[in-house]
Amino acid sequence: MLYLKCMSLSVRKILLALLICAAAACAKPRVYLPPVDLQGVHPDYAERLVALVRQYVAVDKHVLLVDNAQQSDKKLQLRLIREKHGVIVAFEMRKSKDDSLIWAYRHIAYDANYFIPIVSRVSKEKIR
Repeated sequence: MLYLKCMSLSVRKILLALLICAAAACAKPRVYLPPVDLQGVHPDYAERLVALVRQYVAVDKHVLLVDNAQQSDKKLQLRLIREKHGVIVAFEMRKSKDDSLIWAYRHIAYDANYFIPIVSRVSKEKIR
C-alpha cells in the first residue's frame, strides 16, 4: 500500500514537471514596443505604424506585447527616417537583457499606404 502511495506521488511529480515544461515551451516571447524613433517624419506616421504592428502581432499570435521594458524578453524598436523619395521604415529586434541585436529589417515606404505590406511581411517572417 505504501508503495502505491509513493508511486502515485512520483507519477504526480513527473506529470507536474511535464506540464511545467510544456507550458514553458508554449510560452510566447514578451516583446516591448518603445516609442518610435522619428527623424524628420510627422508623428502621425508613427501612430499609424504602431497601430498596424499591434494589429498584426495580435492576429499572428507569435509574441505578446507588453507595456513595461522590465517584463520583456525582447524589444522591438521602430524607426521612421525621412528619405528623399519617401520614408525608411526600420525594425530592430533586440534582447532586453543586453540590448544585443537579434535581427534588423529596413524598407522604404513611398507613402503611409506602404506601411501595410511592410508590417505584414515583417510580422509574418521576423517577429517571433
